[in-house]
Amino acid sequence: MENKPLIIVAIGGNGICPSDPGAEMSFTAQLIHTKRTLWNLISLFSEFQVVITHGNGPQAGLVYEQMIPRTPFGVVTLITTSQISSAITRAYEELILENNLRDLPPMEPVLCWVEVDPHDPGFVQPSKPVGPQLSEDEVATLSRRHPDCRFTDYGTGKRRLIGSPRPRKILNLKDINEVLEDGKVPIALGGGGIPVLLDGHGRREITNGILDKDLSSALLARDLSVEVFLLLTNEYCVFTGYRTPAQKRHSRITASKAENWLASGEFPPGSMGPKVEAALQFLAANPNGRVIIGHVEERVEKLLDGTSGTTIRAG
Repeated sequence: MENKPLIIVAIGGNGICPSDPGAEMSFTAQLIHTKRTLWNLISLFSEFQVVITHGNGPQAGLVYEQMIPRTPFGVVTLITTSQISSAITRAYEELILENNLRDLPPMEPVLCWVEVDPHDPGFVQPSKPVGPQLSEDEVATLSRRHPDCRFTDYGTGKRRLIGSPRPRKILNLKDINEVLEDGKVPIALGGGGIPVLLDGHGRREITNGILDKDLSSALLARDLSVEVFLLLTNEYCVFTGYRTPAQKRHSRITASKAENWLASGEFPPGSMGPKVEAALQFLAANPNGRVIIGHVEERVEKLLDGTSGTTIRAG
């Protein structure tokens, strides 16, 4: 393992494929979008040991609707993880060739299984947005086909909500460590990892839900004792009073202040809430660490030096 600081970069599903209404979601379109995301991060790969994690919300909803008969969302995560990690790897390799970059480490996808609790209330209280933004007509059509569907406001439309149990344990941490020890960049915890239940013999059963990739990434950041935990999203920083006349952006906050705001309902579930919660979990276990929340289209140099995004530290 190289003697460089360790960073986890959690890329939201929108960093791979936009969820805007009508956005193209072909593999080619995802590859182009992913290259833009990775170009903003390219300096990290020479300065840090990097672990990439990523969401799959936009892709999961699309894949699910194409599968007949219906299949558990955990299986959808298994499918989309292969697709997305392929796009990330290919985009990275193209950037290296096109820009004559040298001495950057190779990437290696790691299929990750994550244990969840069969009695987790997240199964019956859907909170995870999936799929693209939907118009009112599209919501009505989907509701007729699936009367049990629930939706949430998102951007200019709505997105479907599904069950999202909390991650309990990453079952193949050893595999991720081995990739790091080989001097490579693991692409891990795709879609938050594949949620599984364990029976009395330790056998894995894929379950119907999608994990929050930020909460899963916080487990990994804790287990690896990383120095920097970078969460990339479609917001430029953490706001209080979001989308109200009292909206205020924050470039630096303490964990205690973030915890108070989270408890008071400042950060809604399914968007900024899990990111702040993930930050707090990581800092509780690694008080000398640093969490940065910022926009997926921002240059990473600006996020690291604090001129963009929100930096959260213990305190």
